[in-house]
Amino acid sequence: MRAFLLLHEKKLVLHKTTDELAIVEIKIWRVPKSRFYGKGIKYSLYLVHNGVILLGFDNHKPKGPHLHLDGREEKYAFKSSKKLLKDFWELVESRGYKL
Repeated sequence: MRAFLLLHEKKLVLHKTTDELAIVEIKIWRVPKSRFYGKGIKYSLYLVHNGVILLGFDNHKPKGPHLHLDGREEKYAFKSSKKLLKDFWELVESRGYKL
């Protein structure tokens, strides 16, 4: 089985106070289960402003699930795609952006 794209969204979000635009891009794939993708899901979710990553979630090899936040990386405990999307949008909003 090869990777199957489950979700791909790319949209602009507006900062609530500065009215500046940023880009959100979300990609979620179903992939064969492996030691790198234990739940059979690969993902990449990013909030980018002026070419700078403000926040991101991904689980590429060999790092596994992690979060990019404020210029650092932290481990992320992936539970499900639904929870991942919830966590991502909560952080987008906490950064002052809305759809």
